[in-house]
Amino acid sequence: MLIIVCGMIGSGKSTWAKQQNGIVSDFDEIGSKEKQIDFTLTELGQGKTVYHITCYPTSGEQSAFCNLDKKYVWMNTIMSQCRYNILARGRQRDFINFDETLASNEVINSKYKSSNIKFEVVNLFETNERW
Repeated sequence: MLIIVCGMIGSGKSTWAKQQNGIVSDFDEIGSKEKQIDFTLTELGQGKTVYHITCYPTSGEQSAFCNLDKKYVWMNTIMSQCRYNILARGRQRDFINFDETLASNEVINSKYKSSNIKFEVVNLFETNERW
């Protein structure tokens, strides 16, 4: 089974996926989207449950996974919590242009809100705010 874990930068995608019972396919650990997709497909081919982490499915991911049994999960995390998480983890690529990282979250959130993908919503961090 493929679980595509989506959400804004700093929303807790990796944290949540690592708490599940399966293989985690994480761009941050693999290093390229192409290699991540290949890794996910290889692990799925071995009958494993894979948690594929992406902010929002790219066209390449959608194409590669189009005929597979899959579920989409959205990490419902408010912007202020994402910002806090980004700062707390201190990943260098997020700080090269911090304003751009935050603007990317606006774009990701907008894609989610206008998406026709049926997401299961996970509230990893307690909040009263809902999308």
